[in-house]
Amino acid sequence: MTTIGICHYKIGDTDGVSLEMEKWKVALERSGHTVHLCGGDLGKDEGFLIEELYHHRENIERIHRNAFDRLTDYESEATLEREIFEVADRIEQGLCSFIDEFSLGLLIPNNIWSIGVNLPAAIAFASVVRKRKITAVAHHHDFHWETFRGMTPTCAVVRRIAREYLPPKDPLITHVVINSLVQAELRQRSGVESTIVPNVFDFAGEPWCIDDYNHDFREAIGVNENDIIVLQATRIVERKGIELAIDFVEELNEPSNIAKLQEGRLYDGRRFTQDDRVVLVLAGYSEDRTENYLSRLKRKIERAGIEARFIA
Repeated sequence: MTTIGICHYKIGDTDGVSLEMEKWKVALERSGHTVHLCGGDLGKDEGFLIEELYHHRENIERIHRNAFDRLTDYESEATLEREIFEVADRIEQGLCSFIDEFSLGLLIPNNIWSIGVNLPAAIAFASVVRKRKITAVAHHHDFHWETFRGMTPTCAVVRRIAREYLPPKDPLITHVVINSLVQAELRQRSGVESTIVPNVFDFAGEPWCIDDYNHDFREAIGVNENDIIVLQATRIVERKGIELAIDFVEELNEPSNIAKLQEGRLYDGRRFTQDDRVVLVLAGYSEDRTENYLSRLKRKIERAGIEARFIA
């Protein structure tokens, strides 16, 4: 059996990648492998910390901003390139320590070679794979071209790095994607072949039920027992298009639709009365440090006149 390192910018949180990593860890351990997690922020999990893996560190955000938005914080693209590779060297040292400490035989980087928010990490992981001759399964959940507005390199250096490392081509690296659409686009864009492993749900797991922890959930978030909850379960990120959830709840609150709800019964047989509400519940946390997108959503909710709860 193999000792495996699963890596991401962060671990132990409620974002989709962290949750999928936990599923892979459980599945691999059931198969007899030993699994260790590694990230730049450990959240609620135990793992190996490489701080500059975290994509929301000030220096990593600065690199990303100048690489894909506007090159304004560096004297030249050569200066930007120098910092990228200096940070990559530090991440590489940390990754080598992770491999040595646990005698890893396989790496599973998540999004590090695809989404492009931490270019030094992409370079560091590729360098370690080639120098250590360690095999890797590159798990791509998202790609840089799928972001809300896309990511356009600001200079030739970044174009070269993106071409070489997002993702890298190497016989030691196997690529895994989550659906056939990105599989086809990855092949078309870079000639990289990949295997589809969709995000999954463990339907054989224990059913969710009311317990001591969650029994007062509705009361805690200010929602009545008979209100209808419309759940937005994602992080608050602009590319998720959360405006559509607001539009949906606004439409559901139209008098004609409320009348239809009141005429029939809800899925569990309850009556929906004139005292009951449709409430949008946004469960994810915001990754926008300026909170600009969050503020825009709150203004849109106010204009729509709907009930909403932010419960991150």
